Amino acid sequence: MARRINQESTGHGVNELNERKRRVLWAVVQDYADTAEPVGSRTIARKYDLGVSSATIRNEMQDLEDEGYLEQPHTSAGRIPSIKGYRFYVDWLMQPAPVSSEEEHMIDHMLMDHVSRQEEIFRNMAKAVAVLTHTLSVAASAGQKKKFNYVRFLPLDGRRAILLVVTDQGDVSNAVVDIPKGSSFDEMQLLADKLNHFLHGREIDHTDEEMILSFQRDVEKDLTPYLSVFQALQRAVSPQKEVYAGGASQLIEQPEFKNVEKMQDILNLLEQRDMLESMLLSSSDQPIAVHIGTENPMKSLSDLSVVRAQFTSGGRVIGSVAVLGPTRMQYSRIVGMMRFMQQRLDLLLKGKT
Repeated sequence: MARRINQESTGHGVNELNERKRRVLWAVVQDYADTAEPVGSRTIARKYDLGVSSATIRNEMQDLEDEGYLEQPHTSAGRIPSIKGYRFYVDWLMQPAPVSSEEEHMIDHMLMDHVSRQEEIFRNMAKAVAVLTHTLSVAASAGQKKKFNYVRFLPLDGRRAILLVVTDQGDVSNAVVDIPKGSSFDEMQLLADKLNHFLHGREIDHTDEEMILSFQRDVEKDLTPYLSVFQALQRAVSPQKEVYAGGASQLIEQPEFKNVEKMQDILNLLEQRDMLESMLLSSSDQPIAVHIGTENPMKSLSDLSVVRAQFTSGGRVIGSVAVLGPTRMQYSRIVGMMRFMQQRLDLLLKGKT
């Protein structure tokens, strides 16, 4: 059986179900994921070679229901997996599926085209995963650490100037700043020259107080009047976290979301960028984590399953991609795809391809 991929939130172990029950549960999960229809014992006997009769399978399914792994939505219907059943399947029964050659080509092409632009990588990952899995996908980039190149002031009028900040990647940010009272545009240009010498080539996340004090000691000048300039500089060099989404139209095709109200809830969720960013970029001990239905910490996700993969470089989380879909999603295929993307991006960032 597969090893657990997500150690979070379960109190049951692999020995809790015997081999036959595990095989029956696996078959129910597989069939329900494919058909979105409750599964009966005769269907399992006909489609899956379990080596036992339909009556035996029916008894095992009854036991699995009694133990909370299956549910019976209607009296005359077959069974569907419960959240407990899905959790056991993901942790112990599932084998991540290999990607197809077409999927591999698509992912490689997308990564190679944007390996130098981190934000574009995650934007395109969201699109690719949505297309390949027919689910809703969201991605977030933690933002790249930028190296400072230079700043320049351009005169705007007698009281204001335009601050230009240029990074090593050629990104240009601008802001309108006030010329401090008692100062002049020429003095600001002199300040810019000294700042360029002080910061050039540095990898900085933000212009914190310690850096400003160090620069103040270096130039032997009170920089308090220039606080707005440093605030504008901080906004320019701070990594910009972005959230991308793709596949809302794919999700509409799923039977679970034919209900207009449910689909509206999903669309409202996509508007909550801060919440999505928190979900995607929060730290995790698992490179790939699976949360099923009510296991999700956010109530708005209680009808969904979320498979989240984090991407790292140099021990730092640089971004995350998550698939949001019905609880009967193709976990094996999605986890396999996430692992492949992690491995490929890691190789690209290390320059080993």
